[in-house]
Amino acid sequence: MRKTLGVNISHNCSFAYFENDILKQYYEEERFNKIKNFDPEENEDSNYTSEYQALKKFKNVTFDVVVFSSYDRGHLQIELPIIKHILKQIKYKKYFFNINNHHVYHAICGYYFSKFQEAIALVTDGGGEKVFKPFLNFQVMESIFIINKKQIKKLYQNASNIRFNYFSNHIKPEEENIKSYDFDLTITNKPLGGYNYGLYRKKAGFKPSEEGQLMGLAAYKDKSTNLDKDTLDIAHKAQEETLQERIELIEKALTYSNYKNIILSGGYHLNCSNNFKLVKHFPKLNFFVDPIAYDGGTAVGAAYYYENYL
Repeated sequence: MRKTLGVNISHNCSFAYFENDILKQYYEEERFNKIKNFDPEENEDSNYTSEYQALKKFKNVTFDVVVFSSYDRGHLQIELPIIKHILKQIKYKKYFFNINNHHVYHAICGYYFSKFQEAIALVTDGGGEKVFKPFLNFQVMESIFIINKKQIKKLYQNASNIRFNYFSNHIKPEEENIKSYDFDLTITNKPLGGYNYGLYRKKAGFKPSEEGQLMGLAAYKDKSTNLDKDTLDIAHKAQEETLQERIELIEKALTYSNYKNIILSGGYHLNCSNNFKLVKHFPKLNFFVDPIAYDGGTAVGAAYYYENYL
């Protein structure tokens, strides 16, 4: 029996245990330590000496391989110390880690749960792997893949130099389409939802990484509440603008493939309201939303990727 452990070491730190390609156990460390959205980098001490409570669930398991997932934030300075500490706790040395597979793991997690034989996988996330250009780092914000049981193929990526800042002061878009290897790449300085949300986000008391919470207020725009009207207006605009971007991304995906099965993953697709609107907008497509669309799910995707696509 082959035993594989997938580990996400970014925020929503998680552990996915597979036996012969079947997910047997899944845990998120925050359920044990009670630190919401637990991120080893932000919450560990400098020596990474605290134990991961979730790993105690596997104290009697001998793994064949441990596969790690993260987004690109510095391998030697951040990821490697975390990886070594986790491996020490389970007394294991063999591992696999690819810093450029963040969106791939999102897509594969959705595919694993969907039970589709073949599909288009769309990932919309705050970032992930990096694209380098002179003097600037661009984070991949959107990806399109086709996926089946034999391969996952990248078709398109959109990279922005505005990381975790969908609502920052708007910069005039300057897009550059690049044919990179065997897929299309768009470089832009436009955030998802290119509106000028910065001042409104600050006025509402939201942090740069809390755009989802702000957009959630859109549901109250036409209701009688004590919420700030300007904040509700900007939340509504964010919902409408990013919905249109998702529609355009799906339309672009359909130019690459005639698959009718669509998988939605990445943190943006925790947006249930806009997911439902996408289903209504494309009535002839079969949608499946990744049940672990946030970074926790990449532990599932990482383990399944290693055993099936590497």
